[in-house]
Amino acid sequence: MSTKGIRISDLKEDKCISLSELLDTIPSADQLNWALLWFDVTPKEKEGKRLTELQKKVQESNKGLPFTFASLIELSRKIFQEIEVLIIGCKNKENIHRYKDDQEMYETCDIVIEMIDGGFWEVFSKNTNWIDRLAKKYKKVELLASDFQQKIPKK
Repeated sequence: MSTKGIRISDLKEDKCISLSELLDTIPSADQLNWALLWFDVTPKEKEGKRLTELQKKVQESNKGLPFTFASLIELSRKIFQEIEVLIIGCKNKENIHRYKDDQEMYETCDIVIEMIDGGFWEVFSKNTNWIDRLAKKYKKVELLASDFQQKIPKK
C-alpha cells in the first residue's frame, strides 16, 4: 500500500489549524496504536505544568510515549498552540518507535502527523482517501511524496 502526504498551512485565528481539528478528521483512529514522539506546545491557561512535564517525558522516551486515541484527543484540547509535534499511528505495535529516517517513518506508519515550527502540518497516511479529503477541506495545501525531502530542487 502506498503512502500519500500533504502539507496544510491554513490559518484560523492567526494560528495553524489545531491538532484537535486534525484528529477529528481521522477515520477508524481507534484501530491504530498511537505514540507521541515529539511535543513542544504552548498550553492553554492552567495546563502549563502538566504539559511541561509531559513534554519532558516524551523527549526522554526511547520509543515515544504511547497514547490511546481518546487520550490524544483529550490532550489536544489543552493546547493553545502547537509548535513542534510528532505523532505516529500504526496498526502494528512493533512499528511504534523513533525512526532515524523520516521517509522510512512515513512509509512504515499508517499515519504520521507533524507540526513544523508552528507554521504548518505535514500529514502522511496509507489511507490515501483521507489525504484526498484533507486536500479538499483545506485551502493552503501541497501534496507530498514520502521521499520529498530527498528530492533536490531544480535551479
